[in-house]
Amino acid sequence: MVRYASLAGAFAATALSLLLVWLFTLGPYRCVRLDRRALSEGAPNALAAGSGGSISTAESWSTRRREILDALQTEVYGPMPSAAQARIVRRQPIPASAAGGIEGVEQIEVEVAGRARFNLVLVTPRRATPAPVIIMQNFCGNRAAFPDRPSAIEAPLRYYPFPCRHGVFDPFHRAAFGEWMLGPPFRTLAERGYAVAMFYGGDVVPDYPPDAGPALASLGAEGAIAAWAWVHARVIDVLETDARLDQDRIIAWGQSRFGKVALLAGATDPRIDAVIAFQSGRGGDALTSHRAGESVAAITRGYPHWFSPRFSAYAASPPPVDQHELLALIAPRALLLGHARRDRWADPAGAYQAAAGARPVFDMLGAPGARFALREGVHGITDEDWRVTLAFLEQRL
Repeated sequence: MVRYASLAGAFAATALSLLLVWLFTLGPYRCVRLDRRALSEGAPNALAAGSGGSISTAESWSTRRREILDALQTEVYGPMPSAAQARIVRRQPIPASAAGGIEGVEQIEVEVAGRARFNLVLVTPRRATPAPVIIMQNFCGNRAAFPDRPSAIEAPLRYYPFPCRHGVFDPFHRAAFGEWMLGPPFRTLAERGYAVAMFYGGDVVPDYPPDAGPALASLGAEGAIAAWAWVHARVIDVLETDARLDQDRIIAWGQSRFGKVALLAGATDPRIDAVIAFQSGRGGDALTSHRAGESVAAITRGYPHWFSPRFSAYAASPPPVDQHELLALIAPRALLLGHARRDRWADPAGAYQAAAGARPVFDMLGAPGARFALREGVHGITDEDWRVTLAFLEQRL
């Protein structure tokens, strides 16, 4: 029996070693090298008009902007749910002793015209002037974003993944995806004067295909990314009368799938003053036409509820609208795109090329183009990501 156990252990260790070798040499964690000059020279131009002409004025860009947004909703994300005013159902201050030691926490139950309900957590710093506010989603629910998962913070209202339901898995999440994968560094952000408005998008549309379908149908949406971007707008509805918050410094922040959401939220809601998207990849900041990293076929097969069903048609054919045009919709506002050198799956090269393709619009509108940050490491949220975030915001806002 001991011999069999030893053999099993040796086999498992060998299998793990082979998996790691594959991940870091041939798989999605192999090192990415960017030829920035070649990528810039080969980039599409967001000022190219659909008719074959080009845009040369801010007025003509305004018309083209509406065309691009319509095309993105038709071909990629599906329609945004119609606008509906959010209202506060219940507001509950939570002392630091019941919030994992985090000060300035409020839990806000939000209802949207009978169509959606979600819990928003607002964390405000101590400061004499209105605070800039970072709006963000989390992966495992509001409770899991706080130290020790305090029971005073509500659990998700709908389905959420089994590994997210129990704190025993939290160390594994952090080991695999970085220290801040479950929630932001609340204390650091408060010390720097930032408020955080955080929600779990699964309260509105679960990130689970069987449950996502009915939830999307009730909103008149086809894809969860569009629905979650719509929730960002509803969060701003709630926050825009709060005198403690600076309405001219509203930031949409996201990583991975939620980076896609932050980009779409910024493109569709002019109240957002800065967009920060880390490793948003396919359907986010990386060109669909740049055939590297995660494919359209893979992402629409694995996450069919994220996009319009029409997006899958572009697995092999060029799309009529691409992500450089999504990025251009954010101009002239501040835009930060972050990637990791060993995150080939998120296609940093395709993202860099999309940023270069959006640059002419920023130039025409007299604004700095998107900042592109590339760190060492793999897919996840690290101290470096938040350092880059804060340095960028201090410079641009």
